[in-house]
Amino acid sequence: MTAGRPAERPRWQSECRDAIGVFGVVFIAYLLGAWLGWKSFGSAVGPAFFYPSAGVTVAAMMLTRRTRWPAIVVAIVLAEGLVDLYFGNPPAVAAGYALANVVEPLIGASITLRWCRGVPDLRDRKDFAAFVAGACVIAPVFGGLIGGTVASWSHGSGWFSDVLQWWAGDGVGVLVTAAPILLWSKQYAIVKARPLEAAVVVLLASVLSVAAFWSQAQPSMLILPVLAWAALRLDVLGAALTGMMIAFVATTMTSRGRGVFSEMNLSPASQLAVTQLFVAVLLLVSLLMAQEAAARLQALRDREAERREQVRLRSVSDLALHLSAALTPTEIGLTLERQLLADGGADALSLGLLSRDGERLEWVTRVGLPAAVVGSASDGVPLADATMAAETVRRGQPILLRNRAEFNARYPQTSSWFDGTGAQTLASWPLDAGGRPIGVMQLMWRRPQPLDAAQCAYFSAAATMVGQALVRARAYADDHARAAVLQSAVLPAVPGDADGLEICVGYEPTDAAHGVCGDWYDVMPLSGNRTYLAVGDVVGHGLSAVTDMAQLRSAARALAIQGLPASGLLAELNSFTRHASKGRLARLTVATFDSAAAVLRYGLAGNPPPLLRRKATGQVTQLSSASGPALGPLTRANYTEGLVQLQPGDIVLFYTDGLVERRGTRIEAGGASDIDAGIAEAEMLLAEWDPNISLSAASASLHQMLAPRPRVDDVCTMVIRVISPGP
Repeated sequence: MTAGRPAERPRWQSECRDAIGVFGVVFIAYLLGAWLGWKSFGSAVGPAFFYPSAGVTVAAMMLTRRTRWPAIVVAIVLAEGLVDLYFGNPPAVAAGYALANVVEPLIGASITLRWCRGVPDLRDRKDFAAFVAGACVIAPVFGGLIGGTVASWSHGSGWFSDVLQWWAGDGVGVLVTAAPILLWSKQYAIVKARPLEAAVVVLLASVLSVAAFWSQAQPSMLILPVLAWAALRLDVLGAALTGMMIAFVATTMTSRGRGVFSEMNLSPASQLAVTQLFVAVLLLVSLLMAQEAAARLQALRDREAERREQVRLRSVSDLALHLSAALTPTEIGLTLERQLLADGGADALSLGLLSRDGERLEWVTRVGLPAAVVGSASDGVPLADATMAAETVRRGQPILLRNRAEFNARYPQTSSWFDGTGAQTLASWPLDAGGRPIGVMQLMWRRPQPLDAAQCAYFSAAATMVGQALVRARAYADDHARAAVLQSAVLPAVPGDADGLEICVGYEPTDAAHGVCGDWYDVMPLSGNRTYLAVGDVVGHGLSAVTDMAQLRSAARALAIQGLPASGLLAELNSFTRHASKGRLARLTVATFDSAAAVLRYGLAGNPPPLLRRKATGQVTQLSSASGPALGPLTRANYTEGLVQLQPGDIVLFYTDGLVERRGTRIEAGGASDIDAGIAEAEMLLAEWDPNISLSAASASLHQMLAPRPRVDDVCTMVIRVISPGP
């Protein structure tokens, strides 16, 4: 035992403690339900016409592990025996009733759990139907056969009527009592969010039920509006709780000769049977109505979420296009002001850049904030200060504060700032350049925001593009930052592996001294277990080529986020290139890898075909199913998409023409034979690779063997290897 560390409780002790807890809860609940059955629901003269304990036991078994079912069985036997003996039943009768009430929940829980493949979710139509059929209809048949037989023998009454009454009483008891118990854990938050309304609905249902039965009025006229209220406002749990109260009142009042059912020219047993039917139908209708209302409300929420997501996607695309044209931090700030405050719904925006010495954050843009707040930090914020903006830069991670309590707990010394802005929710994202912090983007809302996954993904994408745009802006302002332009605004920090892929990039500009060229690569995670991959080349060199490249890359990212297929993405980029690249053409290979299906979808725009090396055979093939011309020259160009199924260990090589060109021959100049010779050499090299070769070593050998220095063109390669199996 480690000193100072308490000894862990043995597992059997925990199991015993949990079993005792289950026993206690079931015993007390069963005892109360059985007592009500004797006092109010007819157990004194035969099978109860409404037996709440039946719902308690079957729900308990559905919600607990089978290893704890013996504790529930013991609780049933003891509670049933105590109640029966207390009210004067002989021990043999008590034993028969206990057996019936043990067999019934065992069968009901087993059938329902099997049909639903777990605890039934009564919000789901299929699970609800399985619950009604298994626990409310089939299982009470077995309980009725045993309990009804014992009751008939004990009271000298008709066997069939006792069996039928037991079946109906337990079936209604399970439907009325088990439904809210099973729904409680799944929908308690709804009642918790509206406690007063829930209490009013349940109380009103009880009062109106008493009034309806007391006055001999048609009960449904008073009760149905309350049930509709519960179903629409409190979901299925609200309908179940309301229905339970109505069932208690209806059965109690009818058994005492009150209500429209007691006025029928029927025997007392038939009157109670009609009441049972009324309760069952009423509760079934209310639960189904609640399910339908919940489904329709969820459909509306889904459509609204889809609409908001479409707005965000369009906004991301527009933001990428506008940022690609912004050349100064001020222009970037104005672009953010137009996009994020309008489409993002934020009330205030602050954009800060790290000073040259790295000691302060200097504000580029601050809009939507009170003048006093802006003036208090007009000269910036020291990076060492305990402020939200400074901490975001220091940590390099987003900070999300959804309410004032979170802000005060984290920054108690600046709580007055929160008061001065009227903020309810704050969020900040770091801006970086190739992993190096360069600033912060901070947003504020005056209404509480959930900051859910969709919101965070949108603003995170915006922060990424802003970081790239700021780097480009600094590079335009300072020629000495050209290397940063290439590294941060053009080339992302490539992970060693993505979702299901190991990735290695080789990048060698012709101008090694300045590192500026038109080749580029991109790797970006997408939704649905997909990864976006791109290798491209803008004709030309220098900062002008880098500018075109950055715009094209940003536009391609925005289109990829929208989920366009490779053919559609390239078609859109072709139109964009004609207007944005000042007449330059560009070549591009784009692909998306679906790790769940191990499928690679790709498209080509003037680039040589990727090469696939199969691990199983070592065979190397060209991925040439896709085709399309270079981007820019043609007004209407047709692009097709290729698809290939990959296996673990398969390697794919993406590359620009600089890797396989010979003697300066260009693809568009008709040098197909020389290009083909270079591709053939590349295929031979890939075929010679060991299946487990290091990708970095493989990439280096490609550059050394196929494009040694001095070279006449830039070279960019991306080698990927599948590391996770497909379906």
